[in-house]
Order: sequence, then C-alpha cells, then structure tokens
Amino acid sequence: MFPAGLVAFALLTPRLEPAPHAQESPIIAAMRDELKRSMEQLRLKDEPAPYYIDYEIDDIATTRVIARLGSLLDDTSTRSRALYVDVRVGDYTFDSSRFVVQGRGGGGGDGSSPVTLDDDYDVMRRQIWLATDAAYKRAVSIFARKKAAFQNRASVDAIPDLSREAPVATVQPSPIVAASPSRPTWIDRTEQLSRIFATARTIENSDVWAVESRGMRYYVNSEGFTTQMPVQLATLRITAEAQADDSMTLHDGFSLIEKRLEDMPLMETLVARTNDVVTRLTTQRTAAVGEEFTGPVLLEGQGSAEFVAETLVPLMVARRPADSDNPRFAQAQGQGSPFLRRIGLRVLSDSFSASDTPSLDMYGGRPVPGAYMADDEGMRPKDVTLVERGRLLTLLTSRTPQKNLLQSNGHGRAGGAQAGVFQLQSAQAVPASELKSKYLEVLKAQDKPFGYIVRGIANPSEMTVGSGPGGPFIIDVVKVTSEGRETPVRGLRFGAVPPTAFRDLVEASQERMLYNYRVSGTDAASLIVPSLMFEELEIQKVTDIVQKPPLVPSPVRQSAKDVAR
Repeated sequence: MFPAGLVAFALLTPRLEPAPHAQESPIIAAMRDELKRSMEQLRLKDEPAPYYIDYEIDDIATTRVIARLGSLLDDTSTRSRALYVDVRVGDYTFDSSRFVVQGRGGGGGDGSSPVTLDDDYDVMRRQIWLATDAAYKRAVSIFARKKAAFQNRASVDAIPDLSREAPVATVQPSPIVAASPSRPTWIDRTEQLSRIFATARTIENSDVWAVESRGMRYYVNSEGFTTQMPVQLATLRITAEAQADDSMTLHDGFSLIEKRLEDMPLMETLVARTNDVVTRLTTQRTAAVGEEFTGPVLLEGQGSAEFVAETLVPLMVARRPADSDNPRFAQAQGQGSPFLRRIGLRVLSDSFSASDTPSLDMYGGRPVPGAYMADDEGMRPKDVTLVERGRLLTLLTSRTPQKNLLQSNGHGRAGGAQAGVFQLQSAQAVPASELKSKYLEVLKAQDKPFGYIVRGIANPSEMTVGSGPGGPFIIDVVKVTSEGRETPVRGLRFGAVPPTAFRDLVEASQERMLYNYRVSGTDAASLIVPSLMFEELEIQKVTDIVQKPPLVPSPVRQSAKDVAR
C-alpha cells in the first residue's frame, strides 16, 4: 500500500487531448495518446518512473455452437474488447518483470480489463489511464522486492530482462468485427454430427463444439511499435467417451483448427471421421489392454504430428524461468529450455532438419493458420532454421533474452515464445507405403515379437485422461507382430520422453501432413511433419482410477437398443 499523499503523483488528472483525426482508429489514437502522457508524467515520489509501457486491445467477436447427443446445448454470439497493460520500471538490463511473488503473481501486466465497445475516444482514454495507474503501482512494488532479493545473491551472468529492438509498424485495414456469417450452417452441422453419437449404443458421452473468433488486435508501446492486425481462428472439436467391459473409461475424438469455419473439410469428410471415432471406441470396449514395451515405435499420420506437437516443439522454444524471492517457488513455476545448452550439438538424427516459417500461409492448397505477420510484441517474425543435419542452430525467441540468445526472432506469442509454422523433414525419407515394411524389418532385427503403431494421441487440453508422470496418452494404437498382423489395444500412454529420444529417429515418410493446434484464444501453431519411426520409445499402461459404471444402464443406450429392435 502507498501513503495517500503519494497516490496523487501516480493517479494522473485525466486531462484528455484533442480527439483523433477521422482517418485514424480511435482505439490506436487513445492508446498512443495515453501512452505518451504516462511516459511523461506517471511517477510516484522517490520511486522510479516507467522506462517501458505497452498496451494491447483485442476486439473479438466469438460464435460458439455446442451439441450433445444430437441436441443443441449452446448457441452463443458475443463481442468483447480486452485491454492488456505492461508497465515496467528499472531498465532493459534489470526491471520489474519476470519476478514471481508467492500468492500475488509477477510484475508488469498480469491480467486483462474490459474496454468499451463504443469507439469513444475519451472513455477509452479513461479506462487505459486507470489500468496504467494500477499496473505502475504494482510494478514499483514488485521492483523493490526483486532488488532486495537479488542483493542477497552471489553474482551470476547477468542476462537482460528485455531485448532492445528496432520499432516497426504493422498496420492492416480494420474490418467490421462481427460474428461468423456461417453460424446457421454450423448449428445444423454440429447437431448432425452429434446425432451420430446419439444413435450409437456404445457411446456414454460426447460433445461437438464449433467455435470461431474474428476481430482485430491493436498494440502500441513506448518504443514506437504499432500493430493493427486482423485475427481469426476457428475450432471444430469432437470428443466422445465409452466404457470398456472392465469399466475402464475410453476417450477418443479429434480437433480441427482453421482460420475460418468455412475452411473446414466438407461435411461428408467430417461425418466419416466422426463415424471412425464411434468405430474405434466400439472396438476398444472389448479390446485387450496393451502390454508395456520399450523398443522401436512407428507413429503414423496425425499420431506423428500430435506427438511432435507435445514433445519436440516445446524443446525448440526458448523459455526462461521466472525469478522469485523464494527459489523453490520459482522452480515450481517451470523450468527453462533443456535445448538451450545443446546449441551446436546433435539433437536429431543426422538426416533430419527443422525450421519455423511463419511466412508460409498456404500449404497443399490449404490456408496455414499458424502463419502471422506480427507477434504479440509487435515484432515481424523471421523464418528460422532450427536444426540442420541433426545439429541445433538456434531456438525460437521472444523479447525475453536467454543466455546466448539475446534478440527476438519474432516468435513472442501467448505470453512467451511459441512456434508459428514448424516444419520437420528428413533428407533420407521414404514413401509412406514403405515405412511399415521397414518397421517390421527393425522388429525382426531386434528379435521383438511385437511392436506398436500409434495413429492418435489425446490432446491434454481437451481430454482429461491418464494420471501420474509420463508422456502423452494414446487413443489410437495397434499392436503389430513382426509378420505384420495388427490387433487394436487400449489403455496405453508413452513413458517420459527425454530430449535425447529424438536422436533415435531412424526413418521418416516423404509425405508430410499439415496439423494445427491452438496456442491461445486467437493464435494457432501449425506443423508440417512426416510419419516417424523411433528406434526406442517407452510405452506404459495407464494408471487411471477405474470408476464403477452406473447401477442403471444409460437411457440413451437403452433408447438406441429399442430403435434397433
């Protein structure tokens, strides 16, 4: 808390400047004008003034349609404007950011506040003014605690808290922010897809979600960066559950991410994929639980892409753990990048290369949702070669410097560095039709009676499956003998996947697939990856707590049985 006499120095009198010219967005004008005033006047007596401020306003219209068992559960269209403020005191070398106080969060902006939907310049200025004042007071308090904590620590290699970058402007025309025009179509489609589960006797629960967000992102900072850029993202998510004869809960489903709902596959393709979910769950109800296994594993198609998204891509991102006055608490917030100490060393097999290319906005005739023109910090993204002939060259970075990676390459999104369009390929790739044959040869060479082919992995943000330490949960897997005979199994997950596992990649397909996933509310990452064969991975049994089934059978299952009669 600050003495009442000091508050007046921080809470500026809202002397508003002339309204913006007609041709300028009132949002950008309000942000820029309040930013200038805050940098000139915002300060508490005997406390440091801000050296850096940034504002972001996201103006987003969202359409959401949810159906369950053939009935419409939700049909909502909303519009909102959210303001994010980051105020820093100190300097580029050492500032109020990246410091965690147990129970209070870190310095700088750590939340959003609503902004008027009307383009009222004066009202926006007032809302930004109040949010800036609160963020500044918080930054001053955090900075004092951070300085005190560091005074008691032995000197270490000093890494700046914010990189110095040349300001750029990325300004695109502002469209009318409105709900998806295809909403009536997707009300019908979600009900139709959901009805497939309603008529399946084996399905206990299911959901079909169609969500689309459209809008604009506005960003300015005290260095001169300006961003005015359209944002849009659409998700179709289908999840289903069944219960095996031994009461194990089975999960399946899929998510599709595109820029717009109009970019989703044709309805007949969606119907076919939904029927595949029903078929797999029906088969798995009576399938045997898989055996634990350590050895060569083949990941095909989407299973390969999902595995790379959950295990390899996070290793390619430069993450810096937060500081704290309680080192144990800071450690619990997350670790840094394990690959940060591997730059220049081999991290993949010699034939593999990896890159991130946010400039690639089309692939195979399809839009690439992970492509973008400016990151959340106003930086223009760079296409980056990450791995060449198996050796790590660099990582994806934001404006939070890392040791030996002091500058941003324009990948600061969703609160840290993120992939944009991640690509993986092998110089010795073989046709996908040959990959299984090569896998069977490896099983025979290692005298393995069986192996596993993984074709689907659960998205941890959408399905709560598995428990305890370990790697991704597997939802579509077959046990294959060295002669090639496949048998569906269930109840498996990967063991812990160490960073060294990717040096055991032995084969990849020439064919690569585009796979997209969400990294924030309106941002996606895209992967372009082949099917992959690992020389060694560990597969474990799931240790879920099995729930007893309800005493009375599901009325949906009973109704479906009556219809069948």
